[in-house]
Amino acid sequence: MRKCVNMFAYLKSSMIVLLPMVLRIFAIGLFIVSLGCSYGFVTRQDRLPGGIRKVSIPTFSNRTHESGLENIFTTELRNEFFKSRIVTIVSTEQAEGEIIGVIGGVSTEPLAHSEEDLKGRSSKILANEYRAKMDVSISLVRLPSKEVVWERSFSDSRQYVTTNDLLKNEVKQQEAFKKIASYLMEQAHDAMLEDF
Repeated sequence: MRKCVNMFAYLKSSMIVLLPMVLRIFAIGLFIVSLGCSYGFVTRQDRLPGGIRKVSIPTFSNRTHESGLENIFTTELRNEFFKSRIVTIVSTEQAEGEIIGVIGGVSTEPLAHSEEDLKGRSSKILANEYRAKMDVSISLVRLPSKEVVWERSFSDSRQYVTTNDLLKNEVKQQEAFKKIASYLMEQAHDAMLEDF
């Protein structure tokens, strides 16, 4: 009997010491989890601004010297809406709204250079790393009134390394353009659903 009383007293004293420590650890853990989770508590709508649920996404307008960018951007934005399933993409005749994209600028600038020996001739300084930068504007207009419901501009850049092979350099540049388009269209999609 005495052993039970001593055991009970030991457990009671241990609980008095351990309980505040356990509560502190629990409170700290809950605080840390709430900090991490609060980042993700952005409310998303189940429709676009202006209550638009059916939208058309025509091919973007390309005001740059780089042909084909309009198809990359249009495909990337459509893919974002297909993935999210927030709205239905339909033809212009069936749409409540239209997302209009304009690629306003593209540039490439050299970042790093190296000196190359041209086999017995003089040497030449060549760029071996570039930064590609693109700007795009997106508007959501209500149909048939053409009232602008939402608009925003987006910009991003990516770096890529080049070699002496011109074909490989073109491929790397196109990969950089695709990465920029993918990122910007994800940003545009998310902004449209969070900004109203």
